[in-house]
Amino acid sequence: MAVLTEAEFKNCLKAGSFSKVYFVYGNEPYLKSFYISKLMEKAVKPDFSTFNLHIFDSSDVDLKEVSQCVEALPMMDERVCVVVKDLNLSNLNKQQSDMLEQIVTDVPDTSMILFWMQNVEVETKRNEKWKKVLQLFEKNADVLELNKRTSSQLVKILVSGAKKRGKNLSDRLAGYLITLVGDDLNVLLNETEKLCFFCKEETVTKEDIDAIVTKSVEASVFDLARHIVSSDSDRAFRTLSALIASKTDPININAALISAYVDMYRAKVFVTSGFQATEAAKYYNYRNKEFRLRNALRDASKVDLRHLRACLDVLADTDIKLKSTSADKRILLEETVVKLMLESNNNAL
Repeated sequence: MAVLTEAEFKNCLKAGSFSKVYFVYGNEPYLKSFYISKLMEKAVKPDFSTFNLHIFDSSDVDLKEVSQCVEALPMMDERVCVVVKDLNLSNLNKQQSDMLEQIVTDVPDTSMILFWMQNVEVETKRNEKWKKVLQLFEKNADVLELNKRTSSQLVKILVSGAKKRGKNLSDRLAGYLITLVGDDLNVLLNETEKLCFFCKEETVTKEDIDAIVTKSVEASVFDLARHIVSSDSDRAFRTLSALIASKTDPININAALISAYVDMYRAKVFVTSGFQATEAAKYYNYRNKEFRLRNALRDASKVDLRHLRACLDVLADTDIKLKSTSADKRILLEETVVKLMLESNNNAL
């Protein structure tokens, strides 16, 4: 039993060399779903999957039933495959934990069981129960942790994906696509495929991306913040109207605005202290998102710290009002945009 790297896991899949127990977790949903699907395809013949593939997809799985499936003999195939998806193993009581240990440590040679944490966060740094669960699987299973790719890795994936579809996507524009969409690999791949179908020429341009790619809410709100800081009221209110029309929760819009202004404030603090803006990534959660600090510094180049603090006060006040009053939320957001723009204009004086 071992903790596997992604490359090691892929080699095992290719060779058809399987463990009897797997534990798959991490913060990259696309990769978890992709590799579990591949593993199920390899483990059980499709013609007999009705009899030999058992999937439990619930937060309240009956482990007795799981155990019975694991103990069952395969029909016209080499093995039975049991998949337990999104059972929060840190919430098990003593009896359930004992049963889990019994299942994991005594799997027949004719069975395979996969514990798949697709939507359940495995927090091993602060949660002692998760630590014990992981120790159990590291001792008795093959463990695979699949986390989000770095920005440079994502760029390579997108460039390669476009090339397979007959299109040339530069590293620079792949990075631009990531800033618009975010780092969710599934969304990025879908947007890349859509972009390649849309693009008429062999080489993808920025105009192609702007024309067809759907921006994330976060990217749209960051655009809103940039328009506010540059005192572009027309674009600011058009962006806000588009966000509201898309039924984005006003509380989430304001929260994303706070995030954008916090980025600007942190970047500005570090630069005025004689450091690079990206140094803030060492102290705050910007892993694989250092570009946010670079963009924030660009947007806040003409804004001083005093005005950024005043803007954060405005946004904090709006957050309280959105959550505690019955006032029209659109009006509250529009008032907030006006107040922020007034602060930007005062800064320019």
